[in-house]
Amino acid sequence: MLVAAVSSVLFVGLVGTASAAPPSGAHDGSDCVGRTIPTSKISIQLWTFAEYIGSGTDADTQARLEEVLRRLAAMGYRNVEPFSLSGLTAEQFRALLDQYGLEAPARHVDVRTPTDPADIGQVLEENRVLGVEYFGSGATPNLATEAEWIAYARYLDAVGEQARKAGQTLMVHNHDWEFTDVFGDRTAYDVLMAYTERRNVVFQLDLYWATFAGADPVELIERYGNRIRLFHVKDMRASDRRIEIVGEGIIDFPAIFAAAGGGIRYYVVEHDPRFGDPTFDPFEAAEVGFEYLTCRRD
Repeated sequence: MLVAAVSSVLFVGLVGTASAAPPSGAHDGSDCVGRTIPTSKISIQLWTFAEYIGSGTDADTQARLEEVLRRLAAMGYRNVEPFSLSGLTAEQFRALLDQYGLEAPARHVDVRTPTDPADIGQVLEENRVLGVEYFGSGATPNLATEAEWIAYARYLDAVGEQARKAGQTLMVHNHDWEFTDVFGDRTAYDVLMAYTERRNVVFQLDLYWATFAGADPVELIERYGNRIRLFHVKDMRASDRRIEIVGEGIIDFPAIFAAAGGGIRYYVVEHDPRFGDPTFDPFEAAEVGFEYLTCRRD
């Protein structure tokens, strides 16, 4: 059934695709004492479902992708953050998004490095079709020297300038090494900030990885202000610092969100897959994360 549904989307195109029905599974807010993040600012990184969807490009993989999009829309999500097109063209992927009433305002796509640059023109064209505003690699390279970080930052600035002229914005997403690679009195994260222009490059702060590295997200927000435009919202388990479902760990999201004020464009729920662990349910992680961001219960 899903394979047939995907085929109809892929080959019929944008014309005539049905919009998603109002989400039946979304929390109705009846026990909320206050609202937190507007739905329009909430997204989810599809890497959460990487094991479920798979890394193939065949019809079965694409059917599982469609199932994920359908269920996310039913939960109440209106935005997703792709990391792969699963073998679809940008037009085909956009058709799936349209079918389920979803948008992809941000995307992870490899922009590569100064010595092995990506075809940024092709990336920008795909982004245009998808409706992507913010894009960037899912990880920076873990470089050995400050000079290499500076060269990488300058490359990113050039890519960001090209993106800006096309009406898009390059973002930098961190893991832990941007904070643990230290050169004198500054981290690799500081270097990336220093050697990119704010008009060309913004940052997607992964709150788990920053915390894991020993950085304080509130201090980073206070230092860098609106250069940080997006959050990856994922939590940390107290016992072993493993990634946890949002709201069930020890990261102080209320303090972080308060420090950011209204400067964050998208709060992107994420839970890295636990490959090979059958007890992990990415749909549960998605639903609990969405409810945490939209509903405050005292």
